[in-house]
Amino acid sequence: MRKFLIFPIFSFLFFSCAQNQQPVNTGILELKKEIDLIKTKVELNSRKVSSLESRISQVEDKSAENEQQIFELKRKLEDVEKTVSSITVPSPSVSPTVPSSPSSNEEKTEEQQIVIQVSDKDLYKQAFNSMEAGDLETAKSTFEKLVEQYPDSPLADNALYWIGEIYYSHNDYETAANYFKQVIEKYPNGNKVPAAMLKLALSYKGMGELDKAKEMFQQVIEKYPNTPEAGIAKAKLMEIEK
Repeated sequence: MRKFLIFPIFSFLFFSCAQNQQPVNTGILELKKEIDLIKTKVELNSRKVSSLESRISQVEDKSAENEQQIFELKRKLEDVEKTVSSITVPSPSVSPTVPSSPSSNEEKTEEQQIVIQVSDKDLYKQAFNSMEAGDLETAKSTFEKLVEQYPDSPLADNALYWIGEIYYSHNDYETAANYFKQVIEKYPNGNKVPAAMLKLALSYKGMGELDKAKEMFQQVIEKYPNTPEAGIAKAKLMEIEK
């Protein structure tokens, strides 16, 4: 009888313990799941952080590279600007000029000045065209450049003569006489000497120096007797002697 009573009691106790243990196991499983979920999230966040750090590093490297490139470009630009600033290119419309010698406080640069060369014939043509157009100032300055650039040119004495003519047309007889004298003295074998001597005599006449004028008229008649200048000199000489 006792055996039959003990068995149900043990069965009841065992069943009760099993029921009490089931909630505990369920709670542990839930906790493990939550822990696993947290670990997963932590791992994902860690990967994201690593990815962001990598991207930041790449951006920083790119920025450093860009800064280096910018620095190199600036340096090259400065070199180009220095080279350009040391080169002088005159305008094509400007007549050529002789490069002036550097002063004592100026250093010679390695770059040579670029000059557009214009021939003596071209200068003479430009000056003569300006004179015919009535632009006497331009004509005078161009003739002067021809003489300066090409003193040995066969057109140099002509250029000096026409400069004298321009001053003579402005009644500046003294300056005109100076140019006519240069023609005679610098180019004694030139084709403009007879005309220069005649105009020198007329310049003296214009200044009131009649004795010098008569002397020069006489020289024209004696040295170049069969020229148009000699005929004019005779007529002017007769005017003075009346």
